[in-house]
Amino acid sequence: MVLATSAFFGLKLDLRAQETLCDDICDRLKNRPQDGCLRHQCLNAVKLPQAQKHAELYHALQNADCLSPDGMGIVWAARLIGIPVGQRVTGIDLMTALLPRFAKSGVRVFLLGAKPDVVESLWNTLPIQYPGLVIAGAHHGYEPDDDKLAAMIRQSGADALFVALPSPRKELFVDSIAPKTGCRFAMGVGGAFDVLAGEVHRAPVPWQKCGLEFLWRILCQPRLMMPRYARGLVRFTKLTVPVIFRYQAKRLAKRTAVVLMLGGVICSVMNSSDGNSVWAATFDPPDLSDPQAAENWIKDRMVQVTTRDDLSQTIDDIVSWVLPAEVSRENTVDGAENPIDWDGVDVSIKALLTVFQTVLKVSGANSFLIEAVIGGVIGRLLDLHPDPDRVARLITITAPNLANAIFGNRQVALFDADRTLPVWGANLSNVSVISRQTAPPEKDRFVQPFLYWIEPNTEGFKSEDSSWGGSESEESAFDFVSEDASPR
Repeated sequence: MVLATSAFFGLKLDLRAQETLCDDICDRLKNRPQDGCLRHQCLNAVKLPQAQKHAELYHALQNADCLSPDGMGIVWAARLIGIPVGQRVTGIDLMTALLPRFAKSGVRVFLLGAKPDVVESLWNTLPIQYPGLVIAGAHHGYEPDDDKLAAMIRQSGADALFVALPSPRKELFVDSIAPKTGCRFAMGVGGAFDVLAGEVHRAPVPWQKCGLEFLWRILCQPRLMMPRYARGLVRFTKLTVPVIFRYQAKRLAKRTAVVLMLGGVICSVMNSSDGNSVWAATFDPPDLSDPQAAENWIKDRMVQVTTRDDLSQTIDDIVSWVLPAEVSRENTVDGAENPIDWDGVDVSIKALLTVFQTVLKVSGANSFLIEAVIGGVIGRLLDLHPDPDRVARLITITAPNLANAIFGNRQVALFDADRTLPVWGANLSNVSVISRQTAPPEKDRFVQPFLYWIEPNTEGFKSEDSSWGGSESEESAFDFVSEDASPR
């Protein structure tokens, strides 16, 4: 028999549909008689909170081989906490579905419970209603001695036992006494005997489908059923609602996270649909002849810089702003096939330096990021320009305080990527170079690809006399290179 169960408040709730369950029960009775007694129990909204308070009842439900959802309250609650219950399987429906199968296969049946006249009526009518059905025995539900009942059932030679005793005696009898009877199948059927005998009318089918069968029973027997259902349903609500709320809250949180993630992916795809990245779409700088537009463009790019890759891309874009695309180390030497108009490039560099001065002046909290970008751009210009000293003079003349504002107070120098000599800087007399590999890790942050950090020697360092002052001449501004350093 294939089991399909799921944990429901510590109980193994059977998820099989009624037809599947009937097929499995009949298959076991026919092909595996040595497997012992198959115990079937039913769970409804009144019984669940009752089982939470009575250990014996809870244990009996835990031991059941099949625990079917008898009431719609159980079905709804299980579905709301993620258990895929397809349909409810009531005791009376399962019993009436099994009887014709038992009649056909020769399974002998014993009826236990209800009033004497009810059980006697069923003994006479069921074989007529289900031709071939063998009633091995029957007994009313007023015998208190369970052992006596077990002996009586065993003597009858019955194969299947239907128990219509009151709850929780019904569940306890099926759990502990039924295996002693010799029956290979036992199940509790509640008030099914009264309905089958015509003593009680079951709710109309539309009421059953809507889950209102309990309300019909209250209307039919208000004095008996009203207190029972009132207490039971209140306890059931207190037990299940908090669990349902927690499950649904987690489910909503997961769905919200998925929606937000998908929204982010869609936005990224839309933003990058016309290029390889967001940066490709945003690099459309204005003409440098419009300083205000150029300043605003740089500020907008700063807002988008969040990682080192963003910083590197921003520096590349700004360098491309002033240098022709074909500029490289190979074609900047003398004799290049496509000579570059470096005079025109210098004009663009001067305009860019002017914009840099203005942006740095109003940078505020973003000054470190601005300085990193400016330092990186200047380093790249010095690296790509055929005459770095010319670029340095442009910086001194066009933006005399720019280098000091960025590097003067930090004892930092920009170096060419291939060399260990400082190209320009401040407070750099008699310095000792710290290479990129040995640079202090706490200084290796956002600007690592563009800055090489240095430390002054203890002898000959002049912190006051060497500065980027506007009164210095173009020739003296770069006299900081020590004599033993190799020329460019």
